[in-house]
Amino acid sequence: MRFKIGIDVGGTFTDFLLVDEEGKHEVFKVLTTPPDPSIGVRRGIEEMAKSKSMTVEEFFGSVDAIIHGTTITTNAVLTNTGAKTGFITTKGFRDALNMRRGLKDRQYDSRYNPPKVLVKRRHVYTVEERVDCEGNEVTPLNEADVKVAIQKMKEAEVEAVGVSTLFSFYNPAHEQRIGEMLREAFPDIFVSLSTEILPQIRVYERNSTVALNAYVGPPLKRYLAAVLARLKKDNFKGTLLIMQCNGGVMSPEVAMRFAGNTLLSGPAGGPVAGLWFGSMHGLDNVITVDMGGTSFDACLIHNGKPGVTTEGDIAGWRNALPSLDIVTIGAGGGSIGWIDPSGLLQMGPQSAGSAPGPACYNMGGTEPTSTDADLLLGYLDAEYFHGGDMKLDVAAAEKAIKEKVADKLGLGVIEAAEGMYQIINSNMAAGVSIVSVARGYDPREFALIVAGGAGPIHAGMIAKELKIPLMMVPRGSSVFCASGMLMTDLKHDYVRTYTVNTNTIDLGRLNTICKEMQKTGRETLNKEGIPDDRIVYHFTADLRYVAQFNEVEVSLPMSETGEVRVADIPYMIQAFHQKHDELYGYSLPQAETELINVRLSTIGKTDKPVFKESPFRGKDASHALKKTRKARFDNKWIDTPVYDGLKMGNGNVVFGPAIIEEPTTTVIVTPDYDIMMDTYDNYIMHPKGINPHDLIKKLKRNEGLVNREA
Repeated sequence: MRFKIGIDVGGTFTDFLLVDEEGKHEVFKVLTTPPDPSIGVRRGIEEMAKSKSMTVEEFFGSVDAIIHGTTITTNAVLTNTGAKTGFITTKGFRDALNMRRGLKDRQYDSRYNPPKVLVKRRHVYTVEERVDCEGNEVTPLNEADVKVAIQKMKEAEVEAVGVSTLFSFYNPAHEQRIGEMLREAFPDIFVSLSTEILPQIRVYERNSTVALNAYVGPPLKRYLAAVLARLKKDNFKGTLLIMQCNGGVMSPEVAMRFAGNTLLSGPAGGPVAGLWFGSMHGLDNVITVDMGGTSFDACLIHNGKPGVTTEGDIAGWRNALPSLDIVTIGAGGGSIGWIDPSGLLQMGPQSAGSAPGPACYNMGGTEPTSTDADLLLGYLDAEYFHGGDMKLDVAAAEKAIKEKVADKLGLGVIEAAEGMYQIINSNMAAGVSIVSVARGYDPREFALIVAGGAGPIHAGMIAKELKIPLMMVPRGSSVFCASGMLMTDLKHDYVRTYTVNTNTIDLGRLNTICKEMQKTGRETLNKEGIPDDRIVYHFTADLRYVAQFNEVEVSLPMSETGEVRVADIPYMIQAFHQKHDELYGYSLPQAETELINVRLSTIGKTDKPVFKESPFRGKDASHALKKTRKARFDNKWIDTPVYDGLKMGNGNVVFGPAIIEEPTTTVIVTPDYDIMMDTYDNYIMHPKGINPHDLIKKLKRNEGLVNREA
């Protein structure tokens, strides 16, 4: 039997999805080990091998592929523990990086401090050189300045260097020469050139992205080198791929050069999985939500395409590399309840994480968390948490909530727990609103695909607040991102700046840019083992109205021969007007437009795991009934039936209120909802009195609950 493994290292748990060649999948979870995440990864692999009665070496001999999402780079930025980094830029622009955009992120917060710098000012070096805005050399590169900078960096013992000079995206010659000199002087140093990482207009975004790439490059390189060495020792002869923030994967060798592509890449597996599970019912308008132990991630998928942004932000620094438009807030099972100075109850963003964890974990934690509240409200079973491998301490949860929340508010412990539950639900509903309402979409026209170990506990209340008509909780939802990683393709994004009025586009130059990017993308994927017949190219263009600032990305029409023709330009402009109207509420069809950037996504198609349909098992779910337990709904205790989710299957129906338990997650069916199992044994939660099949048909017609309530 051959296997594929998806691994997602989260803030609290490390998730594993093991899929065999027949489509059978198994879920594994272990606590994350923050000081060294590889320890947790190793423990999970040992558990998988043990479940197959194999040694690790025997098990790896039957594994074809591992797709790994890592938080190494994200944590390095958030904890300010990246590499000691130097930065080289054009003389006269030394402070362009650390000034950022010169704006205060929180203008009305007098106590707000700017983010911690990635590169200290004394490690920012300038060299005499200048290229103008058309790519013409104005001042030759002064190599003596480069040598002085190199000597100073040697004395400072920097580990990585970012290089970003003015207008290098039009003429990379100076930057490339600086890179050559650096690599000659520092054979082992990590060099990050803007002409390789992000050759596009906007100096701060380019500087920040290059600095981030350099800052996180050495830690990621060390981690991946250690992983590769360990896998080789353990007899792994398959393929290791690394998750990217754009929703694709890449080889470890590419990841070591373009480390910035792994920033915030962990949640990127969620939308990919959401597309997959939505397609099982023909749904291409879905919102994916993933509530883990530390954070809550939400992403909207419209017409089968997740949103993509080049305005990502991490720890106050801009990452302009294309990434899935995922909103992340500090709302997870470990989110801590606390009283703010005005006496109001807040939940998060601080988290108890995996060490020491929620108070009920009985691992030294004393802070009241969302998990503690869920336990006291009857949603979790103290004896069955994590399939019975972890026993939860009810008394510890009561003590934490009483001392830190209830007593300070003058409430009973259960009232305080209910308040914690309601507030974190409201926080998550607000997060969903950001990716839907704030983007001009009505959440009532979307299905909610729910994931994470804690997500199905809270999903019903989120959907009720936003009037989302249908929810799907995939089987194995607790390892949602890990499953998405197994469904991804290899993907590399490229960008070139070409600023010109759309009325005067030089098609020869435009097509030359496209062909150069296409050649680079094809060569990269070929090196990763992808043949030409499995490569797909998708060109887009950034357009804006003349004299405006914000660009809009639209598809760049291509002929069958792979070239842009004169007749294609009007279609591109028309698409821009339409999308501008969707995003900003207006368009100016008579106004002149200009092209800013040309982009390319090269996609290398990979083999995906197969999920088989299950035989129909009837509507009656009584065979899965375990017991009843008192749980809190609508401010009162209700004797609630508890079902064993692993015994349920295709066709089974459960009426709310109910609790469905799996080893790694719990599904709470609130009194307003019922659940039906679909043909793939996923949970379909829907409002009482509404046929779920009718709802699915409405959502496929982009109707949802809107027309029904009109």
